[in-house]
Amino acid sequence: MPSIQSLRVESGESAVLSPKSQLYKENYRQVRPRTAKEVREVIGLSEGMAKTMREQDIRLPQSMNLPAVVAAADLDSSHEVVRARALDLTHTALREYVLSANPSVMTHMEPALERYLDIAGLILNIVTFEKTIEVADGATLTISEDTHVLEVSRIIIHGTGKINCSGFTKFNVDSVEGV
Repeated sequence: MPSIQSLRVESGESAVLSPKSQLYKENYRQVRPRTAKEVREVIGLSEGMAKTMREQDIRLPQSMNLPAVVAAADLDSSHEVVRARALDLTHTALREYVLSANPSVMTHMEPALERYLDIAGLILNIVTFEKTIEVADGATLTISEDTHVLEVSRIIIHGTGKINCSGFTKFNVDSVEGV
């Protein structure tokens, strides 16, 4: 079955974009990043956005507190408490790295981040519509929490139509219109 080029959610209807949906599964592709840099390239700030944020001294709230340094070996520790803490801190560090306007401050964490990605087996789900997503007045499009990137040429939202994101989703969109 070929992928759907455009999506329209009619008035009074609700639709869910999910990699588990039979209707939209052909629009999804999966990426399994091996490095933090690859994660950042897929779901993080673009280099242009990061540059603008640095120039204007804009910081995202989560980028204020850098996590503790974690040794990659702690992620494989036989001590459950050490391993659990290392996994938690490295998860936080990965998020900080991906959303930071200046990821170079986290280069010391790269060995632990790569080991974390090996352990976690992170899979990023990307959904693509080549043309338009249109949400009619009174309609709702929900994007599942396991959809990490939405790529579409144009989004049109009419009246009280809305798009709900259940998790962190990066939008790669050429234009958004509210009608």
